[in-house]
Amino acid sequence: MNFPCILLLLSTMCAEALPSLHHNHQEQLKNNTSLENRSNGITGAWPSKQHQYYKHRALRRIHGAVNIMGWGVLLPIGAIIARYFKESSNNWYNLHIMSQSSGFILGTLGWGIGITIKNEHHHMSSHGVLGTLIFALATLQPDEEHDSRRYWIIYHNVLGYALIVLIIVNIFQGIGNQKTPKTWDFVYGAVLGVLGVIALALQILRWIYV
Repeated sequence: MNFPCILLLLSTMCAEALPSLHHNHQEQLKNNTSLENRSNGITGAWPSKQHQYYKHRALRRIHGAVNIMGWGVLLPIGAIIARYFKESSNNWYNLHIMSQSSGFILGTLGWGIGITIKNEHHHMSSHGVLGTLIFALATLQPDEEHDSRRYWIIYHNVLGYALIVLIIVNIFQGIGNQKTPKTWDFVYGAVLGVLGVIALALQILRWIYV
């Protein structure tokens, strides 16, 4: 089984497992909350609505953090490794695959959580549509063909950089949907700044010594 198929299988398993786990966890919390409310003499719809609010907020935060780390940090690191360490390190390919695979798995987990959030609201926003497009493009990459390796490399590089741009746009769009976007903007903006400085420094060194 080739590498893209393995990733597709893992992503499908994650996407199918998350709603079930979330449903079981939701039912357990609902039962615990109901028992606690009855013991305290609390009845009515307010405790349920309050529980839904905190649960939804927690899911959104987990969704954002996992996607930022997976799509927004590990995938760009993998691209930096492939671009600047190919000629200087014999282990660059293993590091590239490790970074990309970890980022894809975390991104798939975050995407699955996002699908769970969408199912609660019965509609998908433009942020969700773009996230699904990113997931599809990252998953459905063709196998490398040795007879057309040159064109495969061009396609792989163009798709990779286009995905990074889409990912950054979608992450900031998702951050904008939060009630406290300034903190998330600052944190992810700082991470992008660090990655950008590293890439610029490596590019300058490449111009000088290559």
